[in-house]
Amino acid sequence: MQLLKEDKKVKTLYSFDIFDTLVTRKTATPSGIFLVMQELLKNNPNYPEFLKSNFKKIRIETEAFVREQLTLSKNFQDITLEDIYNRIQINYSLTDDETEFLKNFEIECECQNLIPINENIKNIKNLLNNDNNIILISDMYHSEKTLRKILTQIDPIFTNIPIFVSSEYKKTKRQGDLYKLIQNKYTPEKWEHIGDSQLADYGTARKNKIDATLYPYEKLKKYEKIALNKDNISTEYIVGTAKNIRLFNTTKNNRYNFGASFAGPILYSYVSWIIENCQKEKIKNLYFIARDGFIPKLIADVIVKEKNLNIKNHYIYGSRKAWRIPNKITIDKFITSIFNEYFYKFSGKFLKERFDITTEELYKYTNLLDNNKVLKSKHRKELFNKLINNQEFKDLIIEKNENKTNLIIKYLQQEIDFSKRNFAFVDINGTGRTQDILKSIILLFSNCPIKTFYFCTDTKLSEYKDSMKKIFMCTPKYKHFWLELLCRNTDGQTLGYKEENGQIIPITENVNPQKLINWGYNEYINGIIDFTKTILAIEKQLDIHINNTNFYYQYYNYIMNNIDKETADILGSIPYSDIGNEKLNKECAPAYNLITFLFSNIKNNKDTALYFISKERSTKLAKILMNLKIKYKSLRKFFIDIHIHKKRQEAYLCILGIKIDLHCLGYKE
Repeated sequence: MQLLKEDKKVKTLYSFDIFDTLVTRKTATPSGIFLVMQELLKNNPNYPEFLKSNFKKIRIETEAFVREQLTLSKNFQDITLEDIYNRIQINYSLTDDETEFLKNFEIECECQNLIPINENIKNIKNLLNNDNNIILISDMYHSEKTLRKILTQIDPIFTNIPIFVSSEYKKTKRQGDLYKLIQNKYTPEKWEHIGDSQLADYGTARKNKIDATLYPYEKLKKYEKIALNKDNISTEYIVGTAKNIRLFNTTKNNRYNFGASFAGPILYSYVSWIIENCQKEKIKNLYFIARDGFIPKLIADVIVKEKNLNIKNHYIYGSRKAWRIPNKITIDKFITSIFNEYFYKFSGKFLKERFDITTEELYKYTNLLDNNKVLKSKHRKELFNKLINNQEFKDLIIEKNENKTNLIIKYLQQEIDFSKRNFAFVDINGTGRTQDILKSIILLFSNCPIKTFYFCTDTKLSEYKDSMKKIFMCTPKYKHFWLELLCRNTDGQTLGYKEENGQIIPITENVNPQKLINWGYNEYINGIIDFTKTILAIEKQLDIHINNTNFYYQYYNYIMNNIDKETADILGSIPYSDIGNEKLNKECAPAYNLITFLFSNIKNNKDTALYFISKERSTKLAKILMNLKIKYKSLRKFFIDIHIHKKRQEAYLCILGIKIDLHCLGYKE
């Protein structure tokens, strides 16, 4: 191995940038290190409260101020770490020891939060093994001594490689003068440089006749940038972890990256919160409900293993269809739950499937035909009152479900030890009604109360002491239904149970998992698991707990209001199916053009819940029509509609979105 000596003339010179080329930070941004310092300085009594509470902003602005000051007064192109902290010392009346501590503390935090970019370090080793001449160049306020200390902690290969740093020469790559200094020192016949900066490492290098290669360092996603607008140390590490996983993912698979960058952080935060609750409440068994519980269980398995916790994770087969089974205790809750959901598809066919009755029975008790005609609100209320007070109908439903009730009881007793009362269920989204009915079934053999964790729930959530719901995102302002897209599973819906050889076995709908696998499901799962393992390793190494909800609100707002096409295409193409139509697997939020959107409306597609995803995937004309449909409830009402509401004294004719008051035309109530 040959090492480059000072002022040696060389034929070929290879140079590498340092930050984001050879090493990168665990935080999302360089200034994330200052946020780490701010967090760790909180309990230090030696520094002014204002400095401790605002350290990140002070550190950033002081650096900018000193750089401009020394550029104007001394024509320096760069500054040192000492220059920055000398100004902080003056501004906040720090002693020399306090100032020296802050400088060393920053270097220490930098060292603790750096990880190697092995791809480029390997390139350096290969070049050195072939007796090539290597130098490192950095536009940085750290000294050559500090950079060498940082790099040798990463790999001893950097012990003797020459380092040229702008802070010591007062010349930068960005302005080209540091390149010129090196050219004069070594006069290479050929010079190849690699770095991540479009300007400093590529543009300016090429202007100086250097053969430059731009290293494709991973950029932050738009939703990540938005989340970072609010200073939060957990967000810095969450986004930083996602960014670095993408950087080191050589396949560049976008499903893997989406799992690691978007779904992984959201679901990890949820499951981490659940584990915290379990430790506090001494919950020893978690039952993740099929199917949405499948991915959260995978995350929980990793957390429990890595932290060596005394918690067992179980996957339990259940669903609305399998668990909302009426008996004498639950029949009224059962009927009420059916009438309180899915208004947009509440038809005779829907009721037949929900009550599991024949076409003849449907007509006998409801006078409805087995079709998809959706009932209006008034008719729905009348029908509810009719059925809830019809004992013959209720007895029929109870009788039809008696065997199902017995099988549920056997299955629950087989899977759960109710005597220890140290368990909880885990779900993603819901009203809690299914769990309430399940608890009523449990009452037939045990008075054990149940707890269920939810990521989010409807504000119509029912509250019972013996059926407790614990909610991660407890806010009325957000619509979280799309979260279920992040928790897809290749299993079919649990339909019920059967007994075989003394064991109760779940019956699941036979669905073809290939569409979800073809979408990239396995790669998506791998991304989520890799995020979980990486963030746990950072927590362990730095002895911190990384979890917050701030970033989720930012991600949520982005998805709902400003989703980009790449993210919309990934989310919107997830195979999905409506409750009761599991075999009709289709894209959850398809892309539309003018023709396909009009055809969808001819088919009377009333489900607009995921239009905010479809819009970003669709053509401009389709987007316009989608906005009109959302505003006017239907395209027909935009083109022409007569609206009369006597109680509100409203009467108007709408033509192409223009409302004409009918009272002005002589209309009287």
